[in-house]
Amino acid sequence: MLASRNRLTRNPYFHFHPLHTIFALLGSVILFALLVWFLAVPAR
Repeated sequence: MLASRNRLTRNPYFHFHPLHTIFALLGSVILFALLVWFLAVPAR
């Protein structure tokens, strides 16, 4: 456990991937759109 933790903290891309922000924004937008859709469709 200590060896894997030390190996992962040495990797600069483990905590920050260049596409991680895009994936997080895309996922949150999709989830928000699904929430709005599920709330708006029964109200019609």
